[in-house]
Order: sequence, then structure tokens, then C-alpha cells
Amino acid sequence: LFKKRSGGGILLYGLPGTGKTLVAEAIAQETGAEFFPIRCSDLGSKWFGETEQNIKELFDEARKTGNAVIFFDEIEAYATRRSEDGVIERAISELLSQMQGIGDRAQKGRLLVIGATNKPWRLDGAFLRPGRFDEKIYVPLPDEQAREEIMQRGFQRVPMQEDADLSVYARKTEGYNGADISYLCEKAKEFALRRIIEERDVMSYVTHDDLDRALLAVKSSVLVEDAAELERWRKNAATRS
Repeated sequence: LFKKRSGGGILLYGLPGTGKTLVAEAIAQETGAEFFPIRCSDLGSKWFGETEQNIKELFDEARKTGNAVIFFDEIEAYATRRSEDGVIERAISELLSQMQGIGDRAQKGRLLVIGATNKPWRLDGAFLRPGRFDEKIYVPLPDEQAREEIMQRGFQRVPMQEDADLSVYARKTEGYNGADISYLCEKAKEFALRRIIEERDVMSYVTHDDLDRALLAVKSSVLVEDAAELERWRKNAATRS
């Protein structure tokens, strides 16, 4: 009715381990689209012209499906600010060319390009203009409720001490990313297995002590300086929009 274009580009930005890849996968699944996950290092080549050709072939293949999501992880590798590096310069030009006009009604099928980055300030400004990554979505660290849900999934179908209260550990892990929480769950299981095998302990479940030991062993991998830089960029992006 309003001739609103479909498709286009989305930039997911946030600290490492916050689940940007999972968000992209969920978008593809919910829309019934073919998912093309790409690490930018997969497209590189030392031979002249091959990087650009790889990018073109990727977009051609995605368009053939009629409904596709191309996901570039760590997109700053090939969407970085321009330099004297000829390979990077040509890769940027090809990516911009392929993304130009995505979602136009004249194009057949639907194509959505999603880029994920931990360092959005490194992106070439051309990728942030209208027609490329129109939507910029901040993926934050998990809040207390989300941290508890990650733990519940991590211990799903795992025997636990009856009075084990994961909400306590969710409160104690403020500032942890999703990957940190998942690793904490694995460490608690590891401590439980060691205790059972080495001490021949009859308590064949994860105990409070196992969780406490895991909490001491696993610290947040989030760097304070990265969090501060990302917050500055997020505020500046909100001001510009």
C-alpha cells in the first residue's frame, strides 16, 4: 500500500559474547530465510580481484534463493575505514555496490544483510548511510533475568542440589556476557564431576559449593575500556539519528 521497501541492512553492535550471532540466526529462522553466515576472513584472498569476486558470488547465490539473510560476523574486517590497503579498498567498494539498493521493489526476492561488530567506530562511514545499514541495533549485556535464564538453560536436565538458587548467582554475575555465564555453568559441572570421581562423593549433582567454586574461577571477560568506548559510540549514534 505504502510501497515500503523490504529487506535492507541491519547492524548489530555490542560487546563480545552478547549473542549477536544468535540474534541473526533467530531473524533468519523467524522469516523463513536461507541463512548465509560469513566470517569476513573467509572472503579474503591474496590474489588480485578474488576478494571482490567472492563477495559478488556470495550475493548472487543469496539472491537466487529468493529469501535470504547474509550475516557478516566481525564485519569491520572488510568494512573498516579506508586506508592505503588496496585489497580493503576494493572489498569496501564491492560490498557497498552489492548492498546499494537492497530492498528496492524492482529487485526480485528479499535479501537482508546483517553485520555484527564489537567495534562500530571502525566502520567506514559509507556503511552507516541510508541504503546500507539503515537499522543499528545495540545488543547489550544480559540483565539479571537474562543471566538467570542462561543458567537455567546451561543446567537443563542436569541434576542439581534441591535448594540451589540460580537467582543468587544471576545477581552475582552483573557485568558478565552470555559466553561468560555459559562457561561458568560448564565449570560448575566440571567441579561436580571431579568431586564425584576423585572423592567418590555420593552427592551426584551440582552443589552450592560447585557453583561457588565456578564463580571464583570464572570472571567477566568484558573489558572496561571496550564497554566505555561502545557506550560513547552508542550515544553519538543516537544523537546523529
